[in-house]
Amino acid sequence: MSRRQRMMEELERDIREHIAMETQDNIDRGMSPEDARYAALRKFGNVTRVTEETREVWSVVWLEHLRQDIGYAFRMLRRSPGFTAVAVLTLALGIGANVAAFTVVHAVLVNPLPFPHPEQLVRLYDDLRGSGSRDVGLSVPELWDLRDKSDVFQEISAMASADVNLTGGDHPERIEMLGTSTNYFTVLSAQAQLGRIYTKA
Repeated sequence: MSRRQRMMEELERDIREHIAMETQDNIDRGMSPEDARYAALRKFGNVTRVTEETREVWSVVWLEHLRQDIGYAFRMLRRSPGFTAVAVLTLALGIGANVAAFTVVHAVLVNPLPFPHPEQLVRLYDDLRGSGSRDVGLSVPELWDLRDKSDVFQEISAMASADVNLTGGDHPERIEMLGTSTNYFTVLSAQAQLGRIYTKA
């Protein structure tokens, strides 16, 4: 609940309590409860109008206080340029880090992979219990067993990445190569933007 809402609720409670006290005073003077409340309301005036006028006054006061606070903040920042620079730099770094983290999370976790039926794509790794190695990939016999003896997957394609030298141009370049099975692009239902993809012979 905002501070403004709390203030309005407190105002309404104060008005109710004031009218109740005035009503009780009237009853103590000998008036009937109905006449006592009517007299208390008449003496207080229009409750709705009082509430609206109070809300308008508080709005003006709140805006004036906001203007004064902003003016004071700018004056203090002008007097302390070093503090201002540090504050702005801290805010910029914080916002930049949040944007970068959100971009990565959105691209990796929120956005689906750019392939048809991305929810059906999985990547398999193996663990070597003897050496304690994890996520080391699969051997060729294991790949064949998955392909020939497993009914879990529609298609299976192998891939292995490596850093290699690309030659043939003006100077060699270090690139990351991805070696794949011939059905790699078929599994992904991907098409080449230029040229053609390789497939099984």
